[in-house]
Amino acid sequence: MRSFEFVEGSSAKFWEIDLDGSEVTVRWGRSGTTGQTKVKTLDDPASAAAHETKLIAEKLRKGYAETTATTAPASVSPPAPAPAVARDEDTFVFPEAWHRHRFARRGSSGVGRFTPDPKARKVVDEELTRTPGQVTKVLQAPTTDMAVSLQAVAWLEGHADATPLGAAAVAAATGLGAWQHRDRLIAFADVWIAEHGLRFAAEAAVELMSLIVQDDALPPGPRYHHGKEQYGVRHMRTGETRHSYYSDAPVMIALRVRHALASAPEAEYEQVVAALTPYRGANAYARAGTSLVLPEQLAWVDEDVAAAVADADDYRGSVLLTAASTAAQVDALVQVSRDSMIFSTLAMLTTLLDGAGTDAAGALFHWLGNEWADADAQRRLLAALAALPGDDIMRGLVDRVDSKYVAPALLDAAERYPARALRLLAEGASKRSVADLLRAQVLAHPEIVEPVLAELTPAAAARIEAIVGDAAALVVAPLSAVPPLLADPPWQHRGKATKPVVIAGLACTDPATISWSAGERDAWADTPFHRHSYQRSTETWKRRAERVITNQTAWNEPPTFFVEAPEEIARPVLATWRSRETWQAGGWMRPVVARFELEALPNALDLARRTPADVAPVVAPYASPEIAVLMADWLGRLKTVRPVALAWLLRHPVEAARALVPVALGKPGLPRRQAENALLALRQHEHGDTVRGAAQTYGPEAAAAIDTLLAADPLAALPAKLPAVPAWAVPGLLPPLKLRDGSGVLPAEAVANVIMVLAMSRIDEPYAGLEIVKQACDPESFAEFGWGLFSRWQTSGAAAKENWVLDSLGLLGDDETVRRLSPLILTWPGEGGHAKAVTGLNVLAAIGSDVALMHLHGIAQRAKFKGLKTAAGQKMDEVAAALGLSAEQLADRLVPDLGLEPDGSMVLDYGARQFTVGFDEQLRPYVADSTGKRLKALPKPGARDDGELAPAAYKTFSALKKDVRTIAADQIRRLERAMVSGRRWTGAEFHQLFVEHPLVWHIVRRLVWGLYDESGTLTGAVRVAEDRTFSTVQDDETTLPDDAIVGVAHPLQLADGLPDWVEVFADYEILQPFPQLSRQTFALTPEEAATSRLTRFEGITVPTGRVIGLERRGWRRETPQDAGIQGRIELTVDAKREVVIELDPGIAIGAMDIFPEQKLDMVFLWDITNGSRWGNRGDGHLPLGSLDAVTISEVIRDLTEITA
Repeated sequence: MRSFEFVEGSSAKFWEIDLDGSEVTVRWGRSGTTGQTKVKTLDDPASAAAHETKLIAEKLRKGYAETTATTAPASVSPPAPAPAVARDEDTFVFPEAWHRHRFARRGSSGVGRFTPDPKARKVVDEELTRTPGQVTKVLQAPTTDMAVSLQAVAWLEGHADATPLGAAAVAAATGLGAWQHRDRLIAFADVWIAEHGLRFAAEAAVELMSLIVQDDALPPGPRYHHGKEQYGVRHMRTGETRHSYYSDAPVMIALRVRHALASAPEAEYEQVVAALTPYRGANAYARAGTSLVLPEQLAWVDEDVAAAVADADDYRGSVLLTAASTAAQVDALVQVSRDSMIFSTLAMLTTLLDGAGTDAAGALFHWLGNEWADADAQRRLLAALAALPGDDIMRGLVDRVDSKYVAPALLDAAERYPARALRLLAEGASKRSVADLLRAQVLAHPEIVEPVLAELTPAAAARIEAIVGDAAALVVAPLSAVPPLLADPPWQHRGKATKPVVIAGLACTDPATISWSAGERDAWADTPFHRHSYQRSTETWKRRAERVITNQTAWNEPPTFFVEAPEEIARPVLATWRSRETWQAGGWMRPVVARFELEALPNALDLARRTPADVAPVVAPYASPEIAVLMADWLGRLKTVRPVALAWLLRHPVEAARALVPVALGKPGLPRRQAENALLALRQHEHGDTVRGAAQTYGPEAAAAIDTLLAADPLAALPAKLPAVPAWAVPGLLPPLKLRDGSGVLPAEAVANVIMVLAMSRIDEPYAGLEIVKQACDPESFAEFGWGLFSRWQTSGAAAKENWVLDSLGLLGDDETVRRLSPLILTWPGEGGHAKAVTGLNVLAAIGSDVALMHLHGIAQRAKFKGLKTAAGQKMDEVAAALGLSAEQLADRLVPDLGLEPDGSMVLDYGARQFTVGFDEQLRPYVADSTGKRLKALPKPGARDDGELAPAAYKTFSALKKDVRTIAADQIRRLERAMVSGRRWTGAEFHQLFVEHPLVWHIVRRLVWGLYDESGTLTGAVRVAEDRTFSTVQDDETTLPDDAIVGVAHPLQLADGLPDWVEVFADYEILQPFPQLSRQTFALTPEEAATSRLTRFEGITVPTGRVIGLERRGWRRETPQDAGIQGRIELTVDAKREVVIELDPGIAIGAMDIFPEQKLDMVFLWDITNGSRWGNRGDGHLPLGSLDAVTISEVIRDLTEITA
């Protein structure tokens, strides 16, 4: 193996190459890391040798130096720390990657010879004619001085005596109304330089800075180009300013000229200085222009900074930041600048840093809090701070580490300035997030630990020494204990691909079929959607059919037509009609499919191809060769539709295999690979025999070929291109991965291979080797490793291309993973991470434990983001359907007992001591020692306690308290909703799920439970006594038959018996978990019952926060409409009815304080399946009297509370 190294500034990289016959192995990465590995197999050894020579030559050209020493055999042991090399961590080295963005000045690093862009003249000519007649119109306007106009025409016509002022006037006229073209207008600078020289270009740039395009007949202030004004060009006057919030064309052109001057010969540079000196007597904008072009003239810059501050001119204050070179100049200008002009582009920001360096740090921190600094600007500013040396700068990042986007920047800074980072992280490691970064820094840079320790306080030094001690205490497993997959992985020995067997002439001609699961067709038929209303129409169905055929309809009329029209009229239209609209098609196509089944397939397929993410699920009941090929395509190509495609394959395995075998044996190419992958997915999900059976129907040759495909070693089934392992995934910086047999932790090289296994795995299709790794590794250690990997991904910016890291939590995670992940899932949609949150739901479902599904259900119930709530509900429905339950029935069964005894207690073993912990009737935790004495809290493990048992027991109790809090809040919320919605259980379910549960029974015994007949009428009521028997209101013990119908009694149902129950609960001092017996009840007036609207609340204005608070009662805001406004909040009564509150002005999503109050414009009951809510026509409105008394009471109660 030959080794090479590249060192520049704070960057150090290695590159290694090894030749073995016809195989070339390359390893590369940052020095001190294990890096990445790539293996390429050539046709023969000679080709491999030539390839090696070529790669080495390329590296040498790039500045790599060979460091090859004696060759040693490959080892899975971690490399020894490199000897410490002192770095200069106090000098700012302008990053090479920024050279192409910044506008240089004389003395800037990395400045090469300037060559004008050869395409510049073409760009300028295009801009001159972009708006026909504009330049001529501006030059002939009354505001434009005749002398300026003549000079501009002279430059346009190419006269030899053209002046810089004329050239500048043309550029100014061209830039009118073209702020979005400012990057193209820079080409004027290149044209001036190429055609007239640097001196001319510099004068023209200064002239342009001093000009303004203005209609003097208009009042002063910001100008907007509407095409009617008579804009002309003239020099700026005293007191005038520009009104651009971004770097406009004059600034960009001046900076481009300056960039050219950076490498100009000294004589030519001095000519420019002499030419611009007279402009120091011109207007303030011309003077600012001279400082932009010649920032080396420090006296000029000082004068212009002082003048901009004195004039409070925010435009000049902003642009002069690109000429600043001292802290005094930057600090003064920041006070009057338009901040966004600098941080809105990398070009302006890096230009500032090129001149001011670390003196710009204060401004950068100041701008982080600017309201105009969006996500990109925040990242840009943080990247700039990460490049700057200095304790105060890095300390500022450490202090902000928990703020969004900061952690990746701090990691970058720590890599540039490792000793400083180690020192400052050790000082601030009291935060968990900082402590994690400190551990990573210590392990990544062991060579600097010793010298840094001498500079630290005892407390900071102790933190580092503890990390070093923990790392040293780890026992690395011997090579013999490492699974072969990880010691010598197959992806490092990829041989030549075997020639594929092609069998021509195979085709699947199976007809399309449709099959429904139990109740599915009826559910689809009842799917609500925004129907078109025909209530006020006198049109015949035939006339409506003609309009549907010719697409003369509103978007929602065709689906309404196909659902409501007589079949003999709708069926012929469906055969030829194809929808123009795809909006909400995933909803409205379901009832169409349910009604017409196979006749609707062409329409369903057409829509699914156009919007697969929305409509793909609609194809689920169908099976055909065409669908099978489409699903195989989606399985491998569309991440968002992949779960739907896999679900279809598993729903129709026979039809899928029959259709895909011919494609999998067809000519090589993408369709064949997709078909093969789909068949392998069927094999992986235990349908291998189904695939073999399908292949046999195509003859023995096909059967043999498919047998070969299915029999291939799953470990050899590698992606065509191995995923790139990110640079941040350094094995030594992740939690140690213990082997299950106790032989030690995996060595670094083996851990790197574990990361590759995870990178090749998807949550629904893990790489075959993952199971081998899971069997070899300790489960708790593997889960912690997965969380460590996830945390590094989060800290490094959570790049979408590395989403496999989030997937890996579903493959490795445990209940502790669930507890950590669930709060993040709830917040991600508010940070623009809806897709990530939905993946998080898949992770919870994949973990699949009771705790995981409990949290999934909790998200489905309480997520404040409608999209996330809906997705969680759908995921719960999927899990429940697989078990033959409803989502609510599944949720009942998911309440974990947490390992508690039937009385709700648990014994915790400390070795020398034991403690009993449990929860009282209000689910408050208690602790008792072995004598039964109650303690204030569980004691922390002491020196005499068992070193393993005691910490584990203490951790168990901490997790137990968290889980009980979650369970209590969730169950109380669910039981209150059950009372309001009229949910019922059988007596057997009530015993099993509630009374016998060690936690839930504490809640249910504080409620009154109703007994109902088949019609829903209350026939009696009971409570659960302290001994888990049942008592009546007379305190008589009673029994509850298994076939009884039980529910949480609503006070309206208890009627005359309510006072007696109130007395019983008062006598026993039972505190209810939510208002039941004390609940206020309400009723409609006769007039209200006859109408659809609850007018008593209409027109009342309430705080927006109160409206949002209705979501705790089951109300949900509508999907954001135009401009992100939610104009309605809705309460679903059943599958066909909603109570709707229309709001004015509506809630601004993501900025709720914009409209702090809402007027309840209209409150009404609406039939979801008939009519439109838009407008006040009342189409689809229903009388309020059609609601039951409990629902009416609860709606009025909710509205009474928010309007009180």
